[in-house]
Amino acid sequence: MAVKLTERMKAWIEAMGCHLNVASKNGSPWVTVAREVESTSDDEIVFLLSQDEYSVIKEPLAENPWVAIGPSGVGGIRACYQWKGKGKVEKVGDKVKLTVKVLEVYCTKPGCYAGTRLDTMDFAECKEWEADLWKDMPK
Repeated sequence: MAVKLTERMKAWIEAMGCHLNVASKNGSPWVTVAREVESTSDDEIVFLLSQDEYSVIKEPLAENPWVAIGPSGVGGIRACYQWKGKGKVEKVGDKVKLTVKVLEVYCTKPGCYAGTRLDTMDFAECKEWEADLWKDMPK
């Protein structure tokens, strides 16, 4: 089934930035914070990384293109999503553009929903499930 990010997911990604998690071929984990999200679409997230952000994951990403993504900041606890996909890197001026084609989406909300695979639901079902479970704090 094709992945389609909901508007809520896109809003969390764009507002909070993300933690990018990669692993070397031998399984060693590497994590960096991506503060700048260039864009999101139905199935892609595009990050603009500074050289410092990219240098942390450059070598393991060259070995293994899989990237696990979680919302950054304090709000990441309330967003409770993880996206996984394959990353592609290109140089853009003094930054590095990392485009991740999202292939898997998981709920990481604590409790009985932890680990629920959302990309196996059709889009309407996912949006309904999301609306029933997530009660954002009023402003």
